Amino acid sequence: MSDYSYVADRAKKAHASVSRLEAALQRAPQDRGLQINLASMRRLAEQARSDLNRLAAINHIEVCNYRLSPEFGDGYALEHVASSFLEYQLLFSQIYDAFANGPKSNAVIGAEAKAASTLDFAFSYSGSLGIVLLAKSERDFIEGNLDKPIDALYQIMDVSDVDNVKDIANNLGRAVVKRVHDWSKATVKGGFAADIRWKRSDGVERGQVIARSKLEKIAEIIDRTSDEKTIPISVAGTLVGIDVNAKTFHFVVPDGESYKGKLDDQFSLIAQNRVPAPYVADISMIERQHYATDVREVKNVLRRLNPLPLDPLSIALGPPLLGG
Repeated sequence: MSDYSYVADRAKKAHASVSRLEAALQRAPQDRGLQINLASMRRLAEQARSDLNRLAAINHIEVCNYRLSPEFGDGYALEHVASSFLEYQLLFSQIYDAFANGPKSNAVIGAEAKAASTLDFAFSYSGSLGIVLLAKSERDFIEGNLDKPIDALYQIMDVSDVDNVKDIANNLGRAVVKRVHDWSKATVKGGFAADIRWKRSDGVERGQVIARSKLEKIAEIIDRTSDEKTIPISVAGTLVGIDVNAKTFHFVVPDGESYKGKLDDQFSLIAQNRVPAPYVADISMIERQHYATDVREVKNVLRRLNPLPLDPLSIALGPPLLGG
């Protein structure tokens, strides 16, 4: 690894020199000496990068070129740049975790998966805002442990509708979908397009430019994606409130749950004339899981009320009845 470390440091210094010379040439664009020095240093930087890629393959190191380009203006607010880089790291680690430990619903990354998928900063280079990231991999004769996560990074960028999002969730977990959303939003907020290109240590290259509009579309599709299921329940308790105009209700189970929500469109208001009063309530619990935020939303809809005797003891002793 000593040769690799030396070449990586040489590439870092060469690209830093290119940036300094470019800045100097902007101040003195007619300076022939600066022009010659810049051309020479650019050749050295490219040679150092070529040597870096060659040694990376030998040492099983995956190389990621990550470049941000402002689509509006030319600013690079630190908050947005850092957020884009950080969210990309979290996305990559979450994908690795999905392959290593199986799909997850919660955006939690295992300690071993996090360590195995950590991206190390190598150097930055001129031309918009570009950085080179390195990831040490383990490779056998067939594949490396980072091959599938790298390939998946580009597959998930092909999201075009809600069904695509749900396919990703089924294969890699809702946690990966949330990470895609967070990275897309962070990059969009900075006004950036992202040019991300991987050179794997087996020689395979993956890469594409993802326009800001594409990232915005990805985030918007995920924002619209959710899972919904309806759970019918029947519970004995007391109707403590009902608003005919707002079509809302409040139903309480003794020493148990309190249900608030809307009346079903077919709910008979005429038949209900006592509040408070004991009933068996047929309620539909509608659960919705939002992919973008991982927030679980529950809505209660009162479908029917069946009167119970006024004896409070019979209500207290009667267990909830499951079913519809």
